[in-house]
Amino acid sequence: MAPLPPALAAATTVPVFGAALAGYACEETRAHGARVWVASGGALAEVACEGRGLALSDGTLASQALAGGTLAVEGMLTALPFGCGVLELVGADPDGVEKLLALTPLLALAVEGVQAREARRGTGRVAETVESLMRRLGGSLDLAVVLGGTAQTAALALGFGRAFVALFSEFDAEGARTGEVFTYGFDTEFAGSIGVGPVTFETLVRRGEAIRFERGRDEGSPLAHGLAELAPEAAVIAPLSARGRPLGLLYVDTRTPGAAASEDDARLVLALAEQASLAIDNARLYAIETRKREAAEAMREAGAALAGSLHLPETLSGALEHAARLFQADAAGVYELQPGGRVLKITSALGLSSEYVLRSRAKVGAGVTGRAAAERAAAYAHDLPREGPPAGSRYTRQLLAAGTYPYRGVLALPLLTRAGVFGVLTLYWAAPLPLDEDDFALARLFAAQASLAIENARLYEEELRREREAAVLLGVGRLLGEDQSDRALAEAARLATLALNAGRGLIALLGPDGEVSRSATYNLHPPSPEDLGHLRAQLGRGPRPLTRRVCLPLAGSALIVPLIGGPGGGEVLGFLYADDPGTEPPSDRVLGLARAVADQMALTLTRERLLSALEREEARYRQLAEGAHDLILSADAGGGVTYANPAARRLLEPLTGPLVGRALLSLPTPATRGALAAAWDAAFTRASGGRAEIQVGDFRLEGRLSAVGAEGGEEERGALLIARDLSELQTLAEEIQRRGQALEAATSRQTELRTYLTLFTQAQEEERRRISRELHDDTAQVLIATSRRVARLARSLEGTGRERAQDILTDLDAAIESVRRFARNLRPSVLDDLGLLPALEWLATQATTPARLEVSGQERRLPPAVELTVFRLVQEALNNVDKHARAQSAAVRITFLPGGVRVAVKDDGQGFSPEQAEARAQAGHLGLLGLRERVALAGGELGVDSAPGQGTTLTFELPA
Repeated sequence: MAPLPPALAAATTVPVFGAALAGYACEETRAHGARVWVASGGALAEVACEGRGLALSDGTLASQALAGGTLAVEGMLTALPFGCGVLELVGADPDGVEKLLALTPLLALAVEGVQAREARRGTGRVAETVESLMRRLGGSLDLAVVLGGTAQTAALALGFGRAFVALFSEFDAEGARTGEVFTYGFDTEFAGSIGVGPVTFETLVRRGEAIRFERGRDEGSPLAHGLAELAPEAAVIAPLSARGRPLGLLYVDTRTPGAAASEDDARLVLALAEQASLAIDNARLYAIETRKREAAEAMREAGAALAGSLHLPETLSGALEHAARLFQADAAGVYELQPGGRVLKITSALGLSSEYVLRSRAKVGAGVTGRAAAERAAAYAHDLPREGPPAGSRYTRQLLAAGTYPYRGVLALPLLTRAGVFGVLTLYWAAPLPLDEDDFALARLFAAQASLAIENARLYEEELRREREAAVLLGVGRLLGEDQSDRALAEAARLATLALNAGRGLIALLGPDGEVSRSATYNLHPPSPEDLGHLRAQLGRGPRPLTRRVCLPLAGSALIVPLIGGPGGGEVLGFLYADDPGTEPPSDRVLGLARAVADQMALTLTRERLLSALEREEARYRQLAEGAHDLILSADAGGGVTYANPAARRLLEPLTGPLVGRALLSLPTPATRGALAAAWDAAFTRASGGRAEIQVGDFRLEGRLSAVGAEGGEEERGALLIARDLSELQTLAEEIQRRGQALEAATSRQTELRTYLTLFTQAQEEERRRISRELHDDTAQVLIATSRRVARLARSLEGTGRERAQDILTDLDAAIESVRRFARNLRPSVLDDLGLLPALEWLATQATTPARLEVSGQERRLPPAVELTVFRLVQEALNNVDKHARAQSAAVRITFLPGGVRVAVKDDGQGFSPEQAEARAQAGHLGLLGLRERVALAGGELGVDSAPGQGTTLTFELPA
């Protein structure tokens, strides 16, 4: 924005200002004429005019422009409002109007200043001093010139010798502090800022009054204590304010002994401060506008530069350079969010030391940079070593603790993309943070612009990456699809390794046994079978990073991904391995690319294997067709035979001649051709095809016609006929019937034999019961009676006779016990009297091999026939253990089931193999066969589990 012409800035009255403005406007816009209106008493009044054509104006357009506050145009008239005035032009150039439009804020301030000066205009020192200040400033919009000129004018007007102007920079509950101070007459420069206490601030700012100080009068007051460093004899302090906003203060003093500050001095300084406030505010507005324009230009340049690069490293470097230049930062860095979303690392830096870049890490949520990433909003520290939040990096905390941290002001701006937080742009200043609210707004705007450029660069690089990956996938697929030799496999390993940005690579294919059958490497010495097996053990369901401990030698990090495919889609065909000397683990993008490359390889390998399998299947089906006994003929869409298997040629060609080339529908006899024709039509209309019985010569055939290629074009359609000679089937059916009758007769004989055996077994048991009862009731009783008689006889004898009688008595007792044991073995009474479990316990105690009985399930009595069968089976099993097992112990386990009983007899003996069992059976040892037959007769099944040296377990289950 250009400054106002000196004539406008120096105008002392509204008419003078209007005349100067009308002449300036005609010159700048090349207008025919110009008229200046100023509102006074609620109505517009003409204050000046210049040029021709003013008769076109009657003030209406000017009133509309002032009321609307915007530019108004009607024909050749243009009305431009500024504050309480309107500039009306006749035939103005539009470009000139645009230039004046940019000056309207300054014109409004200038006319208000002129009106204020007119209102305060008087005679004497005040008017002269104000006029002198205005002449000195000359309409300048340079803030330093305005502030310095104000201080000099005030000092010279009062004759005090010293003055300064200071603008407020901070406000708090206790007052305010100033920023830079502009002085006149002081021997030394001011260091730091000036504090304004609450009482002084109340008087100056809130009441708008000037403060007079005289040492003799105010000695010992708080004001004297505050001015002790300046040591004035007399001083006047006046507030600077404009548009109801406090700007700062004007201070004038003298060290001349006995000097005093009068009320006129205070009014003079106050009037001077009021006039200076307008100039200061104009300069501030101009500086703000200039700064905005410069910032907009800088932002435009930065945006154009960032948008011109689509490579992420260049974009980041450009963002750092423009940010550092725009905000005058001493250093800058881009922290990029790492995988996992918890740590940020510097990936691009400007002005930062190498050690700082390498060692500095920021945790999300901690420190200035971490907070910006977590909150997705700008974060800052005005003076980090003194007041800032704890640093998010251990290295930064160490520097702060040692007092060697090189920066004080820190500003962190989040870089946000559609994918989320990309990272943080952090700016560093060696001094405290020098930015104000406008700078913060500009910084946020710059961060948004940089984020957009980063998003574009990432999208561009992502598109390039996808193109490269697609090219790699296409190359690998084409390479392995055309050739799967060792050379092609090695080239595929090279392509995959380069695509993954790895240093070395390996492709290994697995054989049917799951071991590595073939491998190819790139930039890698062929690993040993042990190394390949070790890598094979690291496979999972997808790509996974490998630590240095499980990588191949000389690798710092690696990845491995299985090649999963096959006909079922879940077979591991091999694996792809790639490594790198660095220890940085592969990123998610690299792992995703590895998965895509592996899937492409697996797809190609699977397709080739399926094609090979299809060829083998075609050969096998052709072999089956060639060796089939059924007649197989194929025909094209016109019904011509295109193929006939040997069975068809052997059976039909003696009757019909060569089959290939003949019409299929003409082969049957005339009586059966209609049936074949109907089947032909049905083959193309029904999914199940068509069936027909036809006659060819002396052969009666049953055939089935199926459509082939029915979904293709008409020229691709055809049919397949599979026929069978019914005469041969009839012969086969008769043979099956004959054999079925023989089988039925054998089954009947077997049933009769089983019935006979059952009856025989029952009769045997009954006979045993009868003999056991007779031995127990008759023979045993006779022997007992005889024993008692011999015992009485022995008691009546003496000497040798008595001894002989005792021997006879002993023999009788042994015979009685033998008869009893024999009776029990034939049919133990405990089974009939007490039941199965006591009988089995008795059997366990009678066995030579130590045995035990184990019972599970709900105990109950079983039908007598079942209990007898279980008893006999266990008895025979224990006898076999005693005779053949050479066991140390045996166990009888009986389990009561809801529908029956399961019994297992187990020993820890020598066991036997199936061959040994067969040899014993051939040698006449039929114990197992007898047990199996008896279990079968009872409706159960016997299981034998034995092996040499591992004992034997016999298990059978009987229904109850």
